[in-house]
Amino acid sequence: MAVYFDHRIESPDSAGSPSQITWHSSQPVLAVASISPSTGGSIDLYLQQGEHVGNSHLERPFKPTVLHWHPSKQVLAVGWETGEVLLLSQSDGEQTSLPATHSADISLLEWSSNGSRLLTGDRASLGALAVWEVDPRGQLQGAPLLRHDYGKHLTHCVFRPAPPGDDLVQLARTAVSGDENALDMFNWRKAVKGRPLKLGPQEGTTFFISTADGSVHYVDEKGKSSQVLLADSPVQKLLYLQGREVLVVITETLLLSQYSVGPGGATQELVKRDDNYVLSLDEHLGFEAGETLNCVSYSTVKGILAAGTSRGRIAMWRKVAVSNEKMEGRDQWKLHTPAELEGNVIQLQWGSSMNLLAVITVSTVLILCEHVMSSHFSQQVAAVQLNPNQLCLSYFSTGTQLSLRTDMHIKGVCVTKDTVTVWNGKQVTVFELSGAILRNTGSFPCESQAVAVHEESIYTVEPNRVQVRTLQGTVKQLLVFLEAEGTPQLLSVCNTFLVVGTDAAHIKVFDLSRREAKPHCNAKSLAELIPNLGAITSVKSNANGSQVSMLVARTDGSIDSKVYFYDVEMDTLTHFDFFTGRSSEGFQGEESERGHLETSELCGRCPVSQFWDESEPRLFVCETVLTIPASSHTHTTDSTEQGDVLVVSFFSTQEHRLLLQDSYPRPAGMQALLALRVPYYYFNRKPGEGQVENEGTPGPSSIPQMVSRRALRDFVGLEDCDKPTRDAMLNFSFYLTIGDMEEAFKSIKLIKR
Repeated sequence: MAVYFDHRIESPDSAGSPSQITWHSSQPVLAVASISPSTGGSIDLYLQQGEHVGNSHLERPFKPTVLHWHPSKQVLAVGWETGEVLLLSQSDGEQTSLPATHSADISLLEWSSNGSRLLTGDRASLGALAVWEVDPRGQLQGAPLLRHDYGKHLTHCVFRPAPPGDDLVQLARTAVSGDENALDMFNWRKAVKGRPLKLGPQEGTTFFISTADGSVHYVDEKGKSSQVLLADSPVQKLLYLQGREVLVVITETLLLSQYSVGPGGATQELVKRDDNYVLSLDEHLGFEAGETLNCVSYSTVKGILAAGTSRGRIAMWRKVAVSNEKMEGRDQWKLHTPAELEGNVIQLQWGSSMNLLAVITVSTVLILCEHVMSSHFSQQVAAVQLNPNQLCLSYFSTGTQLSLRTDMHIKGVCVTKDTVTVWNGKQVTVFELSGAILRNTGSFPCESQAVAVHEESIYTVEPNRVQVRTLQGTVKQLLVFLEAEGTPQLLSVCNTFLVVGTDAAHIKVFDLSRREAKPHCNAKSLAELIPNLGAITSVKSNANGSQVSMLVARTDGSIDSKVYFYDVEMDTLTHFDFFTGRSSEGFQGEESERGHLETSELCGRCPVSQFWDESEPRLFVCETVLTIPASSHTHTTDSTEQGDVLVVSFFSTQEHRLLLQDSYPRPAGMQALLALRVPYYYFNRKPGEGQVENEGTPGPSSIPQMVSRRALRDFVGLEDCDKPTRDAMLNFSFYLTIGDMEEAFKSIKLIKR
């Protein structure tokens, strides 16, 4: 479950009403243009939480009309209503004005794909267009390379991407494997006779441009301009579909046309098809009758279409994986509960490498950052985030439930039987349980993005080390990592063991059972053992520190279908692949037909979360979803919202390796797996789901019960058994799994009825 934190920009007092926004394509920097009736216009830059960038304020006694970031450099092109164009550098605040070329409102600013060209155009009756050369540092190089006057003001433009060049690294790999064509590419004599070796990526310097009368022109490499089509009304938008070589034209009358583009820019309209569909708001999700959509923006990375409404809401449709080729277009989009803002939404835009959403309302600019609701379970205490600053806490040992509100946007939470620790990346706050009340007992500044808690110690991260702090924030020990081992990014505590994962793909386990944390093993590099390893996304230790499990992402950002297990004593790495349904070691005791059927159900999946039992070191569970097609592998934010989610549990031992214990669909009404502690699996409930009878914990009706539990298969009817019975039942289940019936029957005899 995800929520959007909104951060209001910290605009200077002199800034007027916001009129335009634009994100840098890779950096979390937002440019905002403002207009004031008394002072004219201004430009300001802001960071991801709305912080104003120093030395970025720029004022003119006239209005800004267009903003556009350089594709890679932190250089912003700004057009004004007087025809002035300037380049603003974020790093030092330097301003460079282009030579006077335009005499009216700047209507076009467009960078080529690599940023070596900047196109400018205006709304003057002559419709002046200019193309400028920019060096690799983002600095202007002299006079314009070309100029054209179109006789009507210019409305839109789009660069045509160059054909992709050959990937030299991939060619080398293919040539080494013996591919004759690839070998030919590296043979100079043959390359001369055939096609030359052309390295990508190449930059397109040709472009299409439209004018107020609906005409579209093509400008080739030599600067020659020719009209290629005439639309029925002024062009509102031009898009180019790379790979398909198709130009998309959208007019002010909302007519969309597609044209195939030939090598010289000639266009031919494609046959129209009536395959349109409409996405509508749903009043059951909180929208109102008569609520209208004002603006839209699509995130290709997230697969989310966002729309701002007249009632201050952000509607979000997420593109879902298509399970049926005959599925209607509108059924491929799932509408989510809206983000609630104040005032009419005027403009919104996805952007930056962090996929942030910027929104202009009637009074301000907000930056929305997606945050997966935090949750944590430990020592029979569960915490689930309800909204940005509220937690629901369930104490299963006492059967009580509490609500905790904080004065911060919570980005993470850790619980123990006595404390609740929350943090937001800038501050850590600790609450201690006193009777039925949670009291704030400490708060300290800390920019750690990962936090873990064990007894009276808080663990935070900074470059190349883990800080061990008191509950008041005093640093009492440092766990240092070598530079080659990387900076700690992931922390996880199970029983008395802390496991750390770094940005250099190393893991290390510490024993917390003594007064000071002691290394339990040397740092282990996974990059040497896992092919195409991009980053560790989750790392967990079992209860006795003998095994560490990991989920990872590949170098292309997709989720690896394997869960990896590192044996600390043997210094070996094994895995289970949910795509093939097989372990690297094979399964013990799985030769039965039942075993084959169970493993076949695991094929074509990938793991999204993992947990070890807090006291039973053999028992491991993970949550898996169907593998997302390669074309949409980046849409992973809400992967656990898919309907076909399997919960899969294993026994894992040094002698028998990995043993499949059970698998079953995640229960209806559950949001995600939260933890495993025999005899129960614990789940987060979906918002709005009613309490299931005999599940969760009793509590005041005003506090939603957000945690539910389900007994393990072999513990149904034995949920309240004592520890000896629980241990005997676990051994029975283990021996039954490996097929040792004699030991299984010995265990069952120990169970007292």
